[in-house]
Amino acid sequence: MPDRANLVYRYDGSLPGLLCCVFESRRTGRMPLDLWEEGAPCLSLAPELTIPTDREDAAQVWRKLRGISHEAAHWTEVAFLSGAEDKAMALHDFLCEAFRRGRGIAGFLGDPVVARAYQLQRQVHNEAHLLIEFLRFQEHHGILAAQIEPKAFILPLIGRHFADRFPGEAFLIHDITHGAALLHQRGRMEIRPLEDLALDSPTPAEEGYRELWRRYYDTIAIKERLNPKCRMTHCAKRFWAHMLEMQPPPRRSAANGCIEA
Repeated sequence: MPDRANLVYRYDGSLPGLLCCVFESRRTGRMPLDLWEEGAPCLSLAPELTIPTDREDAAQVWRKLRGISHEAAHWTEVAFLSGAEDKAMALHDFLCEAFRRGRGIAGFLGDPVVARAYQLQRQVHNEAHLLIEFLRFQEHHGILAAQIEPKAFILPLIGRHFADRFPGEAFLIHDITHGAALLHQRGRMEIRPLEDLALDSPTPAEEGYRELWRRYYDTIAIKERLNPKCRMTHCAKRFWAHMLEMQPPPRRSAANGCIEA
């Protein structure tokens, strides 16, 4: 890896923008100290260089990367969805290393640069896998809605699973962390910005289904083998806020058994 220049790159926060940073490093032969998104605070006193996003330069880098290793290109796409603060710099260095080593770059896991890229994409895949299991839909006016708070932007990875499972349903998955929503209706799927989503109170029918799910969850449990610490290793507490079975049931009026607001 070449020596670092006393320089910090600024980019627009997109994957094409990151690819343009790689293009600049390969063009000049200098490696930046760090990469920061435009507008983000930088703790370094080094001079900054803003790298404009040029689609042609980005496409050139991407074609060359895919020519070297489809696996490395896949790692890059997935790892870029990570919420890790070092992802931009880690992927910049990984791509530069891929161009230096050539084919077989994905096999050099003993190299810390390659290992970090592998770790980032694996963390994203793992979170997507967990949320496919732990995501809970609720019916609202004929639409299935769910809310999640992932660390990584995993909507592009989980949408196809639910579209294949519920091809005839209209559904919405709101990512609170990233202010976005995945929308599916009549076979079409897209991701749009969405900061807030206010869901109405459940209808009596929906509340009935929720009660059935709670009863099923409680019935299949073996109380004598309850192990909260073990459960948290398989289902981290950060997922519980949007899992129906982890929420207390609604209070009911002693007079008529109705649900209290």
